[in-house]
Amino acid sequence: MNLPAPRLPALSVTVVRNESALVTLRTAWESLEDQAEVYGLYVTWGYVRLAWQHLAAAGDQLWVLVVRDDQDRLYGVLPLVRVTERHYGMALQVLRHIGIWEGDRPGLLALEDADRVWAVLWEALVARRSEWQVLDLRELVSGSWPLRMLQRPGKGFSSETQPDIDAPFQRLDTDWALHVATRRASVQAQRLRMQQRLQAEQPGTCVVVAETPEEISAALERYLLLEKALVQAGSGVTIGSNLRLVAFYRDWLPRLAARGDAAVWLLGGDGGEIAGLIRLRCGDTWIERHACYDPAHADITPSLLLTVEALQHSVDTTADESTLVSVREPDGATASVLDWYDGRSRTQRLSVWNLQSRLGPIALLKGLGSKFRGG
Repeated sequence: MNLPAPRLPALSVTVVRNESALVTLRTAWESLEDQAEVYGLYVTWGYVRLAWQHLAAAGDQLWVLVVRDDQDRLYGVLPLVRVTERHYGMALQVLRHIGIWEGDRPGLLALEDADRVWAVLWEALVARRSEWQVLDLRELVSGSWPLRMLQRPGKGFSSETQPDIDAPFQRLDTDWALHVATRRASVQAQRLRMQQRLQAEQPGTCVVVAETPEEISAALERYLLLEKALVQAGSGVTIGSNLRLVAFYRDWLPRLAARGDAAVWLLGGDGGEIAGLIRLRCGDTWIERHACYDPAHADITPSLLLTVEALQHSVDTTADESTLVSVREPDGATASVLDWYDGRSRTQRLSVWNLQSRLGPIALLKGLGSKFRGG
């Protein structure tokens, strides 16, 4: 006897456009986080609220797509922001993930069946096409619904994809000794040599881990102090070079630490810190989000040593994966932390152009697609 297929709930979409409406969603949103099959740190209510408070620029508009079922239960969330960008003298209304501001592969939040949630979200975007010219989705993972279904988005739209970020990751279903043994001999030797130099030049150096809300606030200030030399040298992107980003992390890290999802690691001793690492955890994944080092000790590759220590710690936890997002290393280093991560998640950027908008056809004719791709 064939049983009838279970009834799928009807889904509807609304758009949250202001912070007060965002606040009223908190309880339902956080409940969805606890139940969701499709989940990520950068689509949580806590992240979106604080990112909007600290990182939004003048003129940005909150554009959070909220999916509910026919029982008014929150079923999915796609946190977007609408920004105005000028190209060739034209103002374009661009929709993109809030999670891209300080996140990694943001995606969406869905109770179940991400494909169905994406499909209903696209229908809602089409219905509201008069309000946007470009849908800019970044760091999409291979096989995701937008990459499969919006290559040909339908009449009145045009799309293009291009390679985005390669996100290094390491599966943690291994033994640490075995993982070390599978590294190239030169990589193993370089790590051992730098460890020996570190102990010789900085006796008593050790790793200090801050993971409670009280500890992490103080450790973040020490991390920022360590970053100052990098900021002054203009050596790569740092938290400390952006005051809004500093305020965001001062607000966010203690909240994550309260639920065991954040830590700051510092490598140092009596002579002060020489490397720092901001670590986040999302379910079964460790995220090595930011690293810094003292340029005066760059030849010891301190950020590599600290990050590899964190990877060893990750192997011994219940997590399944560790991923690198923004780990800074000295120029010309003889080895890289990438030598310790075997996987690469190659993401794509998808741009969908609304050709029925006033600016869409003009933009394409002027070659704005190429200009936009460099944004």
